[in-house]
Amino acid sequence: MVERREGETLDPVHLLFFFATGCRTLVCLSSVGDMKIDFAPMEVPMQRRLQTAAVGQWVYSFLGLAPTCIALFFYLLFTRFWLISVLYAVWWFFDYDTPARGGRRVSWLCNLTIWKHMRDYFPIKLVKTAHLDPRHNYILGFHPHGVLVAGAFANFCVCSTGFRELFPGLTSYMLMLPLWFRSPFFRDYIMCAGLIPSDKESARYPLSKRGGGNAVVIAVGGAPEALYAHPGTFNVVMAKKKGFIKMAMVNGAHLVPVFSFGENEVYDQVGNQRGSWLRWTQEWLQGIMGISLPLFHARGIFQYSFGLMPYRKSINTVVGRPIIVERNEKPSGKELNALHQHYMDELSSLFEEHKGNYGVDKDVHLNFVPTNILLCCCCSSPLCLPLSIQEGSDMKTILAAYSGVLKGTGSSILSALQDLSLAFWPCRYKMEKHLQVISVLQWVITFMAMGVACTVLLIYMFCTDCWLISAMYTAWLIVDWNTPKRGGRRSSWVRNWTVWTYFRDYFPIKLIKTHNLLPSRNYIFGYHPHGILCFGAFCNFGTEATGFTKKFPGIKPSLATLAGNFRMPVLRDYLMSGGICPVNKNSIDYLLSCNGTGNAVVIVVGGASESLQCAPGLNTVTLKNRKGFVKVALQRGSDLVPVYSFGENDAYKQIIFEEGTYWRSIQKRLQKILGFAPCLFHGCGLFFGNSWGIVPYGNPITTIVGEPITVPKIEDPTEETVDLYHAMYIKSLQGLFDRYKTRFGLKESDVLYIQ
Repeated sequence: MVERREGETLDPVHLLFFFATGCRTLVCLSSVGDMKIDFAPMEVPMQRRLQTAAVGQWVYSFLGLAPTCIALFFYLLFTRFWLISVLYAVWWFFDYDTPARGGRRVSWLCNLTIWKHMRDYFPIKLVKTAHLDPRHNYILGFHPHGVLVAGAFANFCVCSTGFRELFPGLTSYMLMLPLWFRSPFFRDYIMCAGLIPSDKESARYPLSKRGGGNAVVIAVGGAPEALYAHPGTFNVVMAKKKGFIKMAMVNGAHLVPVFSFGENEVYDQVGNQRGSWLRWTQEWLQGIMGISLPLFHARGIFQYSFGLMPYRKSINTVVGRPIIVERNEKPSGKELNALHQHYMDELSSLFEEHKGNYGVDKDVHLNFVPTNILLCCCCSSPLCLPLSIQEGSDMKTILAAYSGVLKGTGSSILSALQDLSLAFWPCRYKMEKHLQVISVLQWVITFMAMGVACTVLLIYMFCTDCWLISAMYTAWLIVDWNTPKRGGRRSSWVRNWTVWTYFRDYFPIKLIKTHNLLPSRNYIFGYHPHGILCFGAFCNFGTEATGFTKKFPGIKPSLATLAGNFRMPVLRDYLMSGGICPVNKNSIDYLLSCNGTGNAVVIVVGGASESLQCAPGLNTVTLKNRKGFVKVALQRGSDLVPVYSFGENDAYKQIIFEEGTYWRSIQKRLQKILGFAPCLFHGCGLFFGNSWGIVPYGNPITTIVGEPITVPKIEDPTEETVDLYHAMYIKSLQGLFDRYKTRFGLKESDVLYIQ
């Protein structure tokens, strides 16, 4: 047995040694505070390991399987297995309404041994207190929600606690958020366990079946109740939850209260008292997304100190006596309230009768949490107000209470908002500058986030009622997949948007012509330097803001960028409209050999590597070993044109790590994985020029288009020929730099460094 002195910390090598030597229990003191990590013993019985594995897969299914299935669905579309996703999409279209029609339960899946291991992990037990006649239909109100509703799933979705044996002739249907039934593959998985969407139509379907024998299980408290799920508490949110009461009356379904002792004990939750900023944020997000986001934790798989695995605390689910409900298709408000109160009384009685059996003190009682109206400080909608305001309050009372909260906070929020509007609202004489800032900012955000945002939006819309839009776009995406490689889809209208003139004037950006270019030839423009976001390249060759087609009549520029951008929905179409194409051999070959003459492919030769070297005052280009573009020019007989953009490196400041350092190696490794360089850069803020932000500095960018180098067509050029024209190109670029450097703020002694 290896001993460790008090206060020492263990590195990963020592941890592996401890595991390898079969130690029974390892307690590792963290170097931060007095936190202890209690690792699991090595000699855990196989039965308990199986239980842990069963619960682990269930937690993953609950938290991560839906996003995984969505990602897999879209990933397959871009592989040789794309037909799987297409066929599934067709099947999904025809099968879309199945969840609302009782789902598709698979008995053998519900009877898998894994669910018995899950039951024994806690353990979970189902307790029957009264007979439920299978000639009737029932609505079982499950309380409390807890964090992950473990008791409801084990008792009513799978056959692990004997629901069918205890209540013969009954088939249970557990209600779940409709959102999850819009996830490909995952919807089929949860339907196998008898889960159906928690909307009126879906719940009504089994309840309307004649002959009875159906039990719809509803976690009545839903997402709001999950935020109250703290160990030792017995809070139930149902003061205004009357929809299930009305459904029971309309369908003549008997009501059955169900209380699950221990449901709140399996997870700890970060303190989120009413009125705290955390609770405010959780309730605000819940109003937007429909799901609550409790910050919960318990234990891990291999240690008992932290993680998302629930604690091994017993859960005892007690099914109460049925409340007889007569069919009434149009119940009055008074009738609804009476039955609602009756249900609450029965639930309280159920709790009081059984609490002593499960370790609850006799002085503890069920707490029915009242419903509050909250007011958001940014609008007049009832979202987030202090908790003393109840629903019955009028607007004057609400505003008065809200004003009271604002007093004494050191600075009035309303006053601050007024000052903010006065400080930042653009004056008329500065309107032009503000429009320039906005035009640049929208492009920066587009460059950095539009691809990811559009991908997330497409996936999200698949999970909403607008899923058909995403389905149609996906079908179009498959059909249109090769368009970027075949010249793209240029739009003169987009290239001439007024926003690009504001974009140009912000720096400003200027294009200078030094020689004529013949429309009867094709060209490869080598653009230098890369800079951080290639402002000059985009403005000059991706738009008409600097008048490229007027200065070079008959020449059509195509700016080449990362091919990965053209796998992003919507972004690909936006880029193509500006004449931007993927920087790969197929795309460039098409433009130079299959698209006639007068084409100019603009390649930022230095690429991601060069961006890691850019900073104000540096004149360094990555070119020494970049010969691929020269070889393509020789194979296609396209002339080479050096282009240098003075001021490109001055748009942002960057933290440059020295070669050989740890952080530089991380950047290069990420560059190889992602295809682009993760630069640590900053510009100025949106409102104040001396603050930090992502808005570039307004320094002039002047792009010089040099003299073309005539290149012969050689389909299979030798290495010596490639080196010859590569050397000619470097010499021409250096000459261009030396000729114009003093005109744009550089000294005569400044030199262009070529790496």
